[in-house]
Amino acid sequence: MKDRFMPNPKLTEEADILSQTAANALNNRTPEAFESLEQCANHFAEMLREVQQADLRPQVKAAIHHLESGRPLTPEEQAAIRTLLVGDAERYVALENNFDDWAGELERLTDQISRAANAADDENLANLRGMIKDAARLVPSMRAFAEEQRRVEQFDRAIAGLDDANRTLLVQLLREMLDKPTR
Repeated sequence: MKDRFMPNPKLTEEADILSQTAANALNNRTPEAFESLEQCANHFAEMLREVQQADLRPQVKAAIHHLESGRPLTPEEQAAIRTLLVGDAERYVALENNFDDWAGELERLTDQISRAANAADDENLANLRGMIKDAARLVPSMRAFAEEQRRVEQFDRAIAGLDDANRTLLVQLLREMLDKPTR
């Protein structure tokens, strides 16, 4: 939410490590290399969340003060709260460009599964198992996308209708996030 870009050397260093780990995983294509990449990506995500929480702290503290006193939030405070609570989901939904591909692939696979289910020979059963494994692996990504969309929609509804009880809950959530940067 800052007006000017301030480089963060630790983020740059960690991004380089992530890039190197990804290159290693793509070159080696072993389960261990991809597990290492997954751990590295998760570590980077945690670090990003902590950096963002620290960056938003002043605006969120001002928002907490306004919420507690019953005053309306400024547009900047609303933006800070939005970024803190659902900014990751909002950007993921905006940036994700594979959902339609996933949907098309799922339709293709389920059509093939339906056609192949009529034949009961050993080869066809093995093919069916492979197809259902492929289809089942698409679904978690599709579900995650839908969950992130829902998170943003629920936030929009909640922030639009802030009553006293919801203000109190929002204050508690924001305080917890500021007090526990790993949340």
